[in-house]
Amino acid sequence: MKAKKRVSHGITALMIGSIVLLPSCGLIDWVKEKFGGDSKAPTSQTESMNVAVASVNDGSAVLATIEGAPLITKNMLEVEKKKLIEANPQMEAMLALMDESQLNRNLVDGMASREIIRKYVKDKNIQESEKYQKDLQMALDQVRDLLNTRFFMEDFQAGVTEDEVAQFYKENKDSIPNLMLSRGGVESVGISFENDAAAKAFMEKVRAAKNNIAAAAKAANLGDKLKDFNLVNSESLGIEPELRDKIVAIKKTPSLQTFKAGDEVWVVAAKRIEEPTYRDLDSVKAEIKQLLEKDKTMKVVEQEVARLKGEYDVKLVEEEFAAPVDNARAVQAAVEAQVQEQAVAQAEQKAEAPQKTAVA
Repeated sequence: MKAKKRVSHGITALMIGSIVLLPSCGLIDWVKEKFGGDSKAPTSQTESMNVAVASVNDGSAVLATIEGAPLITKNMLEVEKKKLIEANPQMEAMLALMDESQLNRNLVDGMASREIIRKYVKDKNIQESEKYQKDLQMALDQVRDLLNTRFFMEDFQAGVTEDEVAQFYKENKDSIPNLMLSRGGVESVGISFENDAAAKAFMEKVRAAKNNIAAAAKAANLGDKLKDFNLVNSESLGIEPELRDKIVAIKKTPSLQTFKAGDEVWVVAAKRIEEPTYRDLDSVKAEIKQLLEKDKTMKVVEQEVARLKGEYDVKLVEEEFAAPVDNARAVQAAVEAQVQEQAVAQAEQKAEAPQKTAVA
């Protein structure tokens, strides 16, 4: 048990070190500095380094030094710890299980590594190289566009009502796999014959056996031909589509019927009908609301961008391009294809179950 706990702490230490080493925790502050959020922001890599060193003079206990000078203080550690949890909420429960002194050591190790890399880059003057500056500008442009898009969308955030959530659930619970627990279907078994006459003759044997198709098949030495379809629904695989659709159309059970499908005539005994079951609305309400809010917001944003194109007089030289694509239709087609792919994958997984000869 103890060994396992040490391994767990080792993995956690590696994660913490990686997170602290990367600039994600201080990204917002960094962006503010770069994009004018603070009029006193450093204007060069060297100046930024000096500010970082000066910040250690906060009066709290020194936890790490560099070349004999303070590098990390207790206050800096607490700030970093808060940033870590705010940026990675999923880690809070895991960090709570760690010994605090071990956690603090892991964090300080990560912070020290970050400062070592900063000093190395400064001392080697790497930040002045053409490649560094090119990559830095590219990163700045990407961050700027990311923030521009995020804040633009926040200006047009759309809300969704409880009625809209309920309506979406009602209209889509049969088509979205995540909303459905079971598709239900018609529980049935069947046996195929080459012609109507043979099928009808077997039907009489089934009736004589009090509609026990399994007993009739065994008595006629046809037991090995009897196929258990389990629950048949519109998404079932492992069954001829024409036969599947005819079984799905059965409305009353138990029943005994013959169906022609392709070159065969089937005698089918439908035992019962199982209705589809779904996840209840309350359990998926938050997910649906988030999905609808995102979809509605994107539509509002597209409309606003289109309006601003007119206001800013943005025009494309149309002869240089192909005809515009209907984005909404393209997205809808992609979503429908994904839903269908998921449904097929689920059906194929069921078909591989060893206890079934066909998939319901």
